[in-house]
Amino acid sequence: MKKKILLALAVLMITIIAACVGLYLYYEEQSDLVYKEVFVEAGTSECDVSEFLKKDNSSAKFSDESSFDSRVPGDYKLTIIATLPIFGEKSFDTVLHVQDTTAPEVSLTKDSIEMYTTAPAPTAAELVESIFDVTNCTIDFKEPYDFSSEGNFDIEIVVADTSGNETIKSIPCKVIDDVTPPEITGVEPLTIAQGDTVSYKKNIEVTDDHDDEPTLEVDSSAVNVDKRGTYSLTYIATDAAGNVAKKTTSVKIVSAKITEATQETVNEMADKILADIITDGMTQLQQARAVFDWVVNNITYSETAGIDDVLSAAYKGMYYHVGDCTVKQKTAEVMLNRLGIKNMEIEKIRDTRGHYWLLIDVGEGWYHYDPNLQLDGTLIFYWHDADLWAYSNAHKNTHNYDPSKYPTIQ
Repeated sequence: MKKKILLALAVLMITIIAACVGLYLYYEEQSDLVYKEVFVEAGTSECDVSEFLKKDNSSAKFSDESSFDSRVPGDYKLTIIATLPIFGEKSFDTVLHVQDTTAPEVSLTKDSIEMYTTAPAPTAAELVESIFDVTNCTIDFKEPYDFSSEGNFDIEIVVADTSGNETIKSIPCKVIDDVTPPEITGVEPLTIAQGDTVSYKKNIEVTDDHDDEPTLEVDSSAVNVDKRGTYSLTYIATDAAGNVAKKTTSVKIVSAKITEATQETVNEMADKILADIITDGMTQLQQARAVFDWVVNNITYSETAGIDDVLSAAYKGMYYHVGDCTVKQKTAEVMLNRLGIKNMEIEKIRDTRGHYWLLIDVGEGWYHYDPNLQLDGTLIFYWHDADLWAYSNAHKNTHNYDPSKYPTIQ
């Protein structure tokens, strides 16, 4: 009997011990709910409580005192509260390590730099278009660069975040030493009829040894187109290196009133000019050339002259020595008529602008006769029709006309 009692007690003790061990192991298993440390990359996750749990527990939450920012690198000590079966609510300590191991993403404003020694030196920040990183970044050159001396070199730009991650971008740089100012050509004294408008930049060209597009400004502040007199006009050209060239000319404003443009006065003026340019023994072709040269060399081109009748136009050309293509054509027409040289007006088919010139016949048939100096310096005197068409087609239809309106042209 005694043995049975002792055996029963032993079984009971073993059962109690086994139950305690089982309960302890169960408690330990339930208590091993939270990772001691969690590592995340800054800015890549919102990082909720589930990332800290080894197994699901819908009751788990951060304590009210726990706070962190997954965008800001650092070590955050946190407490997680969870309810365990049998044992109830329990607190778990953990550490969130927000790491920044990613270098900044960087794009530059350009693929290469070409600059002049006279230009301000760029800063590293000016060459960076955008940066993507979770922290603030610094921008600097990897080393000092000399932008004041001519040469070719690669610039290295270093962008570093607060965690020490760096991105290095390289950009080729060419520094040019340019001390030669632009060259201004085509500047001549101007004569303008009172009240006329004028394109000051017409026939003016600016070239530079480095800059393909130097700027051109015109200082006409001293010119009063409504008052007769002689004024100063200045052309100012600037290249990309900052070199400046200036040229000054005169602008003569003459009266626009043509009250004396009668047949008699115009003929007298024409005869006086012809007396100076026509000599005995000249053929009609030579006389026509003398008139042509006088008009080209003595009448300054002025746009929008606004004169159509032959007497006023010829008067303006011979007296004021200024006018558009109509003035030049009609001045030549009057002189040719005084010489008895057969001529007729010919008109361009009007597109963006019109144009007038003459046909002449000195006994050899009709030829083209345009007493205007063309923009490229060409003189159209006694030209065959084929030659004029070739020129017109190559120069944006400068002399495109309707052949059906005119006699056969040689």
